[in-house]
Amino acid sequence: MKITEEIKISDNGFVFNSKTGDSFNLNPLGLELIKQIANDKDFDIIRSEMLEKYDIDDLTFEKDFYEFCALLKHHQITLQDDPLNFV
Repeated sequence: MKITEEIKISDNGFVFNSKTGDSFNLNPLGLELIKQIANDKDFDIIRSEMLEKYDIDDLTFEKDFYEFCALLKHHQITLQDDPLNFV
């Protein structure tokens, strides 16, 4: 999954899509996840870091992560070559 070129992400969680004119505000966890996705981190590494850092179980993290990725795709923030590959 890649963040599209039109997307600008500020350090305070403001996301702007210059292609659509849409803007979004992310909470600190969403900002952390989108930065890791933008840095091409592997899902297993992201999951491992999040499970270590936050009090969350593996199944909950995976469900929430995939929902977050689906929202990113829906709002044209990311592109996916393979629709079944979320990272």
